[in-house]
Amino acid sequence: MSAIDRVTALRAAMRAAGVDIYIVPSSDAHQSEYVPGVWQRRPWISGFTGSMGDCVVGLEGAWQWADSRYWLQAEAELDPGVWTLMKQGYAGVLDLVPWLGKRPAGTVVGYDPRLVGLDQATAIVAAVEGAGGRVVAIEENLVDQVWTDQPELPLGPIAPWPLEHAGRSVADKLADIRAALAEAGAGALVMTNLDAIGWAFNVRGADVDYNPVVIAYAVVGADDATLFVDPRRADAALTAHLAAAGARVAPYESFGAALEGLGETARRVWVDPEVASRWVVDRLEAGGAEIHARMSPIMLLRAVKNAVERDGMRACHVRDAVAMVRFFHWIEGAWQDGLDEISASDRLEAFRAEGERFVGLSFGTISGFGSNGAIVHYSATPATAKVIDDSTLYLLDSGAQYLDGTTDITRTMHLGTPTAEQREHYTRVLRGHLQLGRARFPRGTTGTHLDALARTPLWEVGLNYGHGTGHGVGCYLGVHQGPHRISPRPNAIGLEPGMVTSNEPGLYIAGAYGIRIENLCLVVPAGGPDAEPFYAFEDLTVVPYCRKLIEPALLNEVERAQVNAYHARVRDLLLDKVPAEVAAWLENETAPL
Repeated sequence: MSAIDRVTALRAAMRAAGVDIYIVPSSDAHQSEYVPGVWQRRPWISGFTGSMGDCVVGLEGAWQWADSRYWLQAEAELDPGVWTLMKQGYAGVLDLVPWLGKRPAGTVVGYDPRLVGLDQATAIVAAVEGAGGRVVAIEENLVDQVWTDQPELPLGPIAPWPLEHAGRSVADKLADIRAALAEAGAGALVMTNLDAIGWAFNVRGADVDYNPVVIAYAVVGADDATLFVDPRRADAALTAHLAAAGARVAPYESFGAALEGLGETARRVWVDPEVASRWVVDRLEAGGAEIHARMSPIMLLRAVKNAVERDGMRACHVRDAVAMVRFFHWIEGAWQDGLDEISASDRLEAFRAEGERFVGLSFGTISGFGSNGAIVHYSATPATAKVIDDSTLYLLDSGAQYLDGTTDITRTMHLGTPTAEQREHYTRVLRGHLQLGRARFPRGTTGTHLDALARTPLWEVGLNYGHGTGHGVGCYLGVHQGPHRISPRPNAIGLEPGMVTSNEPGLYIAGAYGIRIENLCLVVPAGGPDAEPFYAFEDLTVVPYCRKLIEPALLNEVERAQVNAYHARVRDLLLDKVPAEVAAWLENETAPL
């Protein structure tokens, strides 16, 4: 079906349902960032494949929202004869909720309550009703009604994550959750987020691309715990794994009925308003439950990695670095044969696959040469992939899932001779990366407090980038994992030892090239008085920076010493783990400035 055919079919369903506007979120019933194929409704209806950005279809128009990371991608993917691109953050462009509040009086807005979080649903109702409109929750998804070749739900195996990698048992984790429930005076925690469920029950799967998660719901009570999954997937190993912690399996489809019963058994029920859907809360309230709407206790429990997870993250990053330096050595001799962005990223994945405990990629590789590198979340296709040569910059943002951890690294390289401007731009991005990386900060410091450290060298010459500087990362879980982040967007979560975050400033020259330098970092103690301990960052990523793009004259003495110390550590960790010819390349790339 063409873009107009899909929208036309949806409009027919909208008329039948009596709505003028229908909201199609990018998320699913679990508020996932990466959505399984069966629920890729937003990409199917609009054609925009970015991982974020809701859309709205009206009887006489269609609008797709996208933030600055996706503007170029959305412009390329949307049919302009059908869709209007709403550039979030651009002057005069309203976000979705305020835009809904500007619709004419009498407008009827429909949405699937399973797909909209409690906070957002509340805001939508307030905006629409404030303008004299009406909001209708339609449980039978209208896109599903017209999506004729919609995929099926996955039925792959569910694997218990062993204690040797998890570090803590399911029983221990459930005990922590129950302690938080008791402190809050709640009788049960409702879990809809797949990443959180995977952490709490030590289970992993392959239901969502790049994310080792299982499509499931869960409820943890004071004396019981239930994992709601398709019963065909509950084999003896999973059942025994859960039974050891006093947990059980129930059918996925029985979750709604279980919610309605919690009002009687648990009375006060804890839900996370950022991930629990309007549908979940409606079911709970229908059963008489009192809602305790707060950030899930799992968010911080999961974010602070235990000692086993920290060691696993360190170990998998060394194996990942071996693959990366093998790739960099290889590409310097391979590009002359007509290498393009897709074949390059495929070769990197092959190098990674040779490493121990490799499971798969942690996200779709961003392999962008020249102007494609300026598209922040670019995804190469046969139609867009450029041939890589020595004329300009090549940006490579990639990562992997290992049984003992998750990686995410960006490096920008030049296979020829960079211009003076390219060297200055790269070095300013590197200076911001280094400045953030050597930060020491007191307990209670948030990523919002630290974000400007990475931007200052760019701000000095009137440059900036439009994305956050750092995101939390899971351990053999989601590559994007809160609640902490490093970003201008306000965030109240203080950074604590054991948290992992990325450090990834960038610079994007539209139509020319992009630069991003990314390491994953572990928050570690850094001494200080007992009354106010200080923390610092330990680089987990151990891959050289692009030496030919560094302009030493732009680095101060502290920055030069920092680069040299980092490269010395890279040499020490990798030199005896790579072939001789790669070792020679590594020695050269990590030589002191």
